[in-house]
Amino acid sequence: MKQMANENRPRVPISADWVLKRIQEGKRVRLRNAVIEGDIDLNKLDLPTGRIDQTEFQKKMGLAEDVKIIQSSIKITHSTIKGRLNFRNSYFKKVARFDRATFSEDAVFSEATFNDYARFDGATFNDYAGFNEATFNDYAGFSGATFNSFARFDGATFNSFAGFSGATFNGYAGFSGAKFEGEVLTFRGTTFILAQSQEEACRKAKNILEKNGNREEAGYHFYREMDAKRKRKPWYIRYPEYVFVQLIFGYGVHPFRLMFCWFLVAVIFALFYSVKGGVIGKLPASSLPQPWSYLVECFYFSVVTAVTPGYGKYELTSWAYQVGASIEAIFGTFMWAAFIATFARKYMR
Repeated sequence: MKQMANENRPRVPISADWVLKRIQEGKRVRLRNAVIEGDIDLNKLDLPTGRIDQTEFQKKMGLAEDVKIIQSSIKITHSTIKGRLNFRNSYFKKVARFDRATFSEDAVFSEATFNDYARFDGATFNDYAGFNEATFNDYAGFSGATFNSFARFDGATFNSFAGFSGATFNGYAGFSGAKFEGEVLTFRGTTFILAQSQEEACRKAKNILEKNGNREEAGYHFYREMDAKRKRKPWYIRYPEYVFVQLIFGYGVHPFRLMFCWFLVAVIFALFYSVKGGVIGKLPASSLPQPWSYLVECFYFSVVTAVTPGYGKYELTSWAYQVGASIEAIFGTFMWAAFIATFARKYMR
């Protein structure tokens, strides 16, 4: 309700020159429900400069050691920036918050350093979003953010928590050379329009989470990574893999899904055997619940066939049912072995 109230408030027009003046004077910038007209370009300001420690990637790229120091805390939330935003090669000494802000044009934070936390949760980037070679020394939040164009995090360094949960990348998302030093990196619930971006991002998250012992989250990101790899394969491989490897086996990270599928297969084959008396029953009908006595025997036969092909004294009435039982025996044995391996991978490693 509070969020809806904020969105329904009238937007206050603000000049970009007013924002730049506050930054030049080192005063805090605090705007909410504003519409900022014009470009916020640090090149227009005469800010003090200083030197900071560069990452190995920044040194390799030959970036300038001198950066523009921003003394102001910046909180521009629930607002729309209609011009271009340029904070390239800058140093945010204090917090930088752009929660639920909308960037209508380019938003450039390339080579910037965020000394305090940086929050872009729920922000919308309608054009280029550049965070390449940026350094985040504290919390970096992009949860629920939407990137409608090219998004670059190549060579960025995240020294603490990095969260992209629920974000949407509708264009290319680059994380090449990005370095994650914190304990948590998450893309849970993140939508990638490009499978290549999803694969690269989720692989990095998986490696970080495994290194820090967070197996549950690592398994989730491994699943997303494998899903992205599948999407990049030819259609005649992509769709069968989706059914038999992803949907049923869950790439080895969903043992209970596999168990459910195994049980479902047993039920389907039981119904198949029950059609026109495919199995010769051995138990007296009075010993089984009515009116499903024969179906119970077919289900029992289906289960023992799927687990291990030992029918006892049960017999099949035609070659068609024999073929079906052979298929179930092969498929069931494979699924049983896969369940054991998946269960061990998830709970015993």
